Amino acid sequence: MKSVNVQTPSELLQKMGLAPVLVSALLTEQFFIPEYQRGYRWSSREVKDLLDDLATFWECSSDEHNNKFYCLQPIVVRMRPEGDWEVIDGQQRLTTIYLILKFLRSMSQDSAKQLYSLRYATRKDSETFLETLNQNLHIPPSGDNIDYYYISSAYQTIENWFKERNDYVDRFSQLLTSEVGTGKNAKFIWYQLPATEKPIDVFVRLNVGRIPLTSAELIRALFLRAGNFDPNGSLPKRLGAERESIGGEESIGQLQIAEDWDYIEKELQDDHFWYFLYSGDKTFATRIEYLFWLIASEKPASDISDDDPLYTFIAYQRLFEESAVGVNAKWRDVKKRFLNLEGWYNDRTFYHLVGYLVSAGEPMLHIMREAANKTKSTFRQFLRGRIFERLCGEPLNNLSGAPSGALSNFLVDLDYPCDKRKISDVLLLFNIATLLQNRASFFFPFSSFKKEPHWHIEHIRSVKSGKPERISEQKQWLENVLEYWTDESERKKQRLDACDEPDLCTKIISVVDAPRFDQKTFDSLYDEILKRFKEADFSETDNSLANLALLDASTNTSYKNAVFPIKRRRILDLDRSGTFVPLCTRTVFLKGYSHKIRNMMFWDLGQDGRDYHEAILKTLTEFFIPNEKAPA
Repeated sequence: MKSVNVQTPSELLQKMGLAPVLVSALLTEQFFIPEYQRGYRWSSREVKDLLDDLATFWECSSDEHNNKFYCLQPIVVRMRPEGDWEVIDGQQRLTTIYLILKFLRSMSQDSAKQLYSLRYATRKDSETFLETLNQNLHIPPSGDNIDYYYISSAYQTIENWFKERNDYVDRFSQLLTSEVGTGKNAKFIWYQLPATEKPIDVFVRLNVGRIPLTSAELIRALFLRAGNFDPNGSLPKRLGAERESIGGEESIGQLQIAEDWDYIEKELQDDHFWYFLYSGDKTFATRIEYLFWLIASEKPASDISDDDPLYTFIAYQRLFEESAVGVNAKWRDVKKRFLNLEGWYNDRTFYHLVGYLVSAGEPMLHIMREAANKTKSTFRQFLRGRIFERLCGEPLNNLSGAPSGALSNFLVDLDYPCDKRKISDVLLLFNIATLLQNRASFFFPFSSFKKEPHWHIEHIRSVKSGKPERISEQKQWLENVLEYWTDESERKKQRLDACDEPDLCTKIISVVDAPRFDQKTFDSLYDEILKRFKEADFSETDNSLANLALLDASTNTSYKNAVFPIKRRRILDLDRSGTFVPLCTRTVFLKGYSHKIRNMMFWDLGQDGRDYHEAILKTLTEFFIPNEKAPA
């Protein structure tokens, strides 16, 4: 980590405006808690949680990272004319750290060691109370002085915590009072409000619903802080230099950066765009943070936990401060990366190739690196080659002939559930390749696909081995069959004149409505229904690709053992109601891949399954060797 040699946050903030600050750099400072803030309210549980977190950090920080630090979250401050810091946000944690430091000082031989001061506007004697807290400690009644009650209770909690962990006194002293930027230590993220900001307005915004500062907000402050610009805010200055000019281009002012930022945030709120580029494997407080996380991840901060909510800010802030170029070049780099993503989104081919890879688990960071020095043509070739390699396990350009042979062998060998992930990737690619080969302008809806948390591989035809075992499932299976042959009003009225199979419907009702479920009758009726739908000719379920399709989890769970025509009607109902059904799933249940349709009531693996498998192979082969005259 780049060390920051500062004695006080004042010097640091004058130089940089925003950065992690060692706790030890605060020890000579004075803090003022204004009247619009509520008093100290941390419970014993919250104090213990902080102590436990610090202890866990000490234990889990390996010695190989001798500059690793614990991030104490942001503190928002403003310099007052009186020369002290007005604390706008973060006073609860600042006060708790003060109490821990006070206890550690009481356990040290150097009891005169300086400690930052805290003064509450609503308690005139608060500074004296805090200074003498550990002398004849007593916890006042909660109704006497609520602030002092919570402060005294917190201090007592700290004392009790250390009584059980004497060996942590020295460790915490190093964590919180180390005066150098190396070794295990703790830091606050400091944000000094510009003079134009109204502290009460900022406090209200941060505390409505208790909204903490996010990495994105802190990064925005890096770009928009007043120190980057001339006094009128129109011309950016280089850190350590007068100003900058990049390639003769017009300089970017604060207003332009703010407008660009708002535009990027707005575009990322479009779910179609967002789910095209976002894999979902890591969560972000705001969507724009993902863009900065991608940039910062090019040089990972190995000494910061990936789970730290401010990881993105800390990692990006290092890159920001270490870069020799000014704010103009830094912001142009951010815009360039975003515009690349936006360009892929608006290009139908790149949209589907990149979107598929991201959905299949390829890190967007890897894709962006590969695109950096490639033409559009070579980048398209790379994307198709990477998809083939992820799918089949070998590079596309290593094949001696057309990919059809390798693809054919790969697809034939797939077996469910052993190859569940590979089958899922194949079926997703089949849907995407089908859309790409269509001359219409349809785009695969990654937003609909990813909003459904689970996609299952559905057997097109389920047979005896899939018989439901629980009584509730068996009743539901019969109800599904009954629903297929009749409607709800007929079912309630017991009128089955319009039913295609009145005898079977009567038997189903007698079993479902019987006071006691008859298992033997169900088994007999189950076999009879399978014969009616011609699904009794096979004793085992076919687990090959020719009998599999993608279906959302909720539909698959309720209909996974249903016979083919019931599944078919259910899927068509979903499609008509606007529920997302993958194009190829809908087509296969309509028998759109079958060359000859002998019977729409059942799925013939010998004919329908073979035609379906051939359609997958043909579509994927053409995808990897696209016709230059066709839509790419």
